Amino acid sequence: MKIYHFDLGNSTKGPIGFCADVRAKSKAEAVKILRSHIETMEDGLNADECSPDEIEYCNVYFNAGAVSEANIDDERDA
Repeated sequence: MKIYHFDLGNSTKGPIGFCADVRAKSKAEAVKILRSHIETMEDGLNADECSPDEIEYCNVYFNAGAVSEANIDDERDA
């Protein structure tokens, strides 16, 4: 087993940064595990849904000042 560190996004440059340490036997397995856990968080981030045996930690960092109109990808009437 190894712990693989994921660094996705950058809250210094963009609105969201994301880091996670995943315990797995290989890089491919680590990707599979993290993807699976992200899919379970579609309705929001809930640290309780992470398996302590697989996910060492999972942090999301926010930079509200970096949010802009460029981040809007859809518009509809209310």
